[in-house]
Amino acid sequence: MARQKKGSDANDAAEATDLLVTVAATLNERLGVTAEELARSQTLLREASEELLTAFRGAADRIVAAQRDTPAVEEARNADYGVVLDHLYRAVQHLQSHDLVNQLIDAQKLRVDKMREKLGEALSLAAPPVSDPRQAVQWIERSRAMLDCIVAGIRQIDDDTRAPRADKQRAGSVDLF
Repeated sequence: MARQKKGSDANDAAEATDLLVTVAATLNERLGVTAEELARSQTLLREASEELLTAFRGAADRIVAAQRDTPAVEEARNADYGVVLDHLYRAVQHLQSHDLVNQLIDAQKLRVDKMREKLGEALSLAAPPVSDPRQAVQWIERSRAMLDCIVAGIRQIDDDTRAPRADKQRAGSVDLF
């Protein structure tokens, strides 16, 4: 009976380890999709910002040129140009915030990459075969090692986020203007 209980414990531990592997693999896969979406969003943001900046600057340049070509008699029209220019320049300033958004996206991409790395390490700990599958202890040790690796990844991300910046290249930091 004790032998049967030992085998049952080992089966339960093996199932728990398999579940942990499934969870880690699924999380790693989903984080990969998230990383791709962040990169795609960053590219779209960059392209849209560049197009808008070009359009606004072109409009501002045309207004400035029109102001120069307009006789001084039309002061009211020149005043309207000034108001429009002010709006365009403010729009350009707001669009330049895409640099800040890119930094935030880069920080998130780095966090996702670090967590994927740790999940990959945890999955590699599950790869070697267990020498005696009937021993629950081996399955439990494997699960603990995987969980320790995942928790270490979470702590590393948390520490990186909270740590004071030593330099401007530190990942996860954001430079404010």
